[in-house]
Amino acid sequence: MMIRPDEYLNHCYTIPETPPVLPLPDEGFAAAWKGVKGEAAQDFLTEITGRELPFPLQEKEALSIFFTATLGGRLPVVVTGNHEDFRCLEALLNGRNNLTDLPVTVNAFTLRTQAEKISGHRLILLGQAPYSNVPAQRLGLEEEDWLRRSFRLRLAHECAHYETLRLFGDMKNNALDEILADALGQLAAFGSFSAERQRLFFGLEPRTGICTGRLSFYCRGMLPWDKKVVYRAVDAVLDGIEAEITGFLTEKIGATADKETKYELLALLAGSSIGSRIRRDSR
Repeated sequence: MMIRPDEYLNHCYTIPETPPVLPLPDEGFAAAWKGVKGEAAQDFLTEITGRELPFPLQEKEALSIFFTATLGGRLPVVVTGNHEDFRCLEALLNGRNNLTDLPVTVNAFTLRTQAEKISGHRLILLGQAPYSNVPAQRLGLEEEDWLRRSFRLRLAHECAHYETLRLFGDMKNNALDEILADALGQLAAFGSFSAERQRLFFGLEPRTGICTGRLSFYCRGMLPWDKKVVYRAVDAVLDGIEAEITGFLTEKIGATADKETKYELLALLAGSSIGSRIRRDSR
């Protein structure tokens, strides 16, 4: 079933009137995981899934597992050393023997696992690579610095997806979800949100309706001309979102960067659709 652009662009979340006590308790599966490194990580994953890896890892020594804290409780994080190992672990955790043809711009997922022994467990799967396959030079950074920032950005991004799920009841592969998750990621990696950086991460060419990068992955169920409607809408809304975030952070200067502040920012970004923002800005 094809997705209509008006439906896609009007997606947002209903924000609870009363904020919850934060962080939420860990989900039950969290107790089954533990942080390990190197060869022990691979052994742990094959034991907990009850499956062998579909293909040998290229960088076995880079595989690691740790816990991260989110507003929705702790989550296990599985880290791979490159994109091919990321694809291999994605197949393992989803109970498959075949690799999915994932674009090189996609190196992070918040998964609900389908491997039989851990079906229903949620975790973050991260691959080590430049974020959205954007070269360091495009951001004026050294390679090693960009890889470190990319890791912080991906982790914060995936935590934001899990937080919308637990706090607002869902998470989607939608442009709004990707913008809010990248916003939290940009803040973790750069201390600010930039509309121009976001266009780079999405592969958007300003004012053209052309996308050559990651955003196209989140519009897979749309007709080509409908995708262009979404690309133009996302491009049009990013500067306003930058202003929203900058204004929010300015108001919070001097305040503690606590859980409640992060919740307020998530609610601000998730509670208004791309379509409603465009309509508001056009008035």
